[in-house]
Amino acid sequence: MQVFNLFPLTVFQEKILIDEKERELLVNEIKKMKRKEIGDKESSFAWTGDTKGYEFLFSNNLFKNLSFKISNVIIEYLKTLEINTDLLDIYYQRSWATYTENEQSINFHTHSQSNISFAYYLLKPPSSGGIIFRANELQNEIAKNIFTNSKLEKSLVNKANAFNSDRSMFDLEQDSIIIFPSKTPHATTPNKSGLPRISISGDISIMLKESKGFEHLMPNFKNWTKF
Repeated sequence: MQVFNLFPLTVFQEKILIDEKERELLVNEIKKMKRKEIGDKESSFAWTGDTKGYEFLFSNNLFKNLSFKISNVIIEYLKTLEINTDLLDIYYQRSWATYTENEQSINFHTHSQSNISFAYYLLKPPSSGGIIFRANELQNEIAKNIFTNSKLEKSLVNKANAFNSDRSMFDLEQDSIIIFPSKTPHATTPNKSGLPRISISGDISIMLKESKGFEHLMPNFKNWTKF
């Protein structure tokens, strides 16, 4: 018997190493942003800079080296998909930090305004939680809702596996980066470490350098008309 898995979602993982002095500078800068915005307020959800007025992190010179390293990995991701980056202009649309304390998490969401999203783990203690991806549609769903938890509980489905699950979790190490299409629903699991987890996330937009002959990809904004 042969099994063919068709129509994959490709999630790209790599390591980006920085020295400890740089890490300390970046962590302290993010802590300063968090303290300035919310003080000592408690919440069950992680602090996310993109919703707190800190959505352009890479405009800060302290993050210049890291943004350069991430750019190189983004190019490798696009090449893995066989996309010709010579025809594209690629922009960091937004970039921000997330700060997750004990028992905090982030609910499922998408970044519908961009093309590519990433998360880089600047500070990642063991047991501090992972990232979960969820499928919008299960290609193997031969009957509506056949793969739900209730069907597992009633033994209609023997066990969850890669063929019938609508989600996958990655528990990455510090200095790991994960890259994925922005339209992919994703969330984080609760931080159980008792220590903060800090990630740096970003959204990337791609557009054609020259749009002649293309219909669907975004034309370059140099040709747009403002009104």
